[in-house]
Amino acid sequence: GGIRTGGDIAKAVACGADAVMVGAPLAAASDAPGGGWHWGLNGGHADLPRADRVRVEPVGTLEEVLVGPSHRSDGRTNLAGGLRRAMASCGYPTLKELQKAELTVTPVDR
Repeated sequence: GGIRTGGDIAKAVACGADAVMVGAPLAAASDAPGGGWHWGLNGGHADLPRADRVRVEPVGTLEEVLVGPSHRSDGRTNLAGGLRRAMASCGYPTLKELQKAELTVTPVDR
């Protein structure tokens, strides 16, 4: 789980999200105030009420993480561009229209 790429943001919006929490991608900015640390996803730690602290490798400046340009192929930079590309690929020109997307949920074969 967790939001890591612009495509993940697009999936959340397509499921109806009005907002998306992007902790790890922002923590991975070289100029982030947390210095590459963020709180993990689960809250099961006795001393750290929000979860374990997780170290992430820097992937670029905050501007590169949010709007590019991207020098990586893993989708961890240019989140806005990844969201726009996912929307265009699916034929949705606006976020409001993407929120109304028809979804098909299929079981995962294991």
